[in-house]
Amino acid sequence: MPTRRPHDRADLLLAPVALDLDARLTELGSLTPEDLAIRVTVHANTNAETPAERRSGLLDTVTAGVELHHWLVSWDDRGLRLSHEGHTLVLGLPTGLRAYLAR
Repeated sequence: MPTRRPHDRADLLLAPVALDLDARLTELGSLTPEDLAIRVTVHANTNAETPAERRSGLLDTVTAGVELHHWLVSWDDRGLRLSHEGHTLVLGLPTGLRAYLAR
């Protein structure tokens, strides 16, 4: 497999972005289901009643205050996908976050 080298500053900053988002996922995943729902409701300013609202609200809550350095964050079947100019990485979700999205 060929070695992939960073092409720009955003590529170089993938590690800090991924580490910050992973820490946020861990933090949110340690909350009780009730506390997680409250956190998302307060942050996203929505009751998050539908699956789409839960996904959007949780994504906003996970990325709040994290400098993404031009990395795009979206949901993937396996977790949280980071993308930038053809590069992609998926961070797994803690069980509590998966349960929140599935309810």
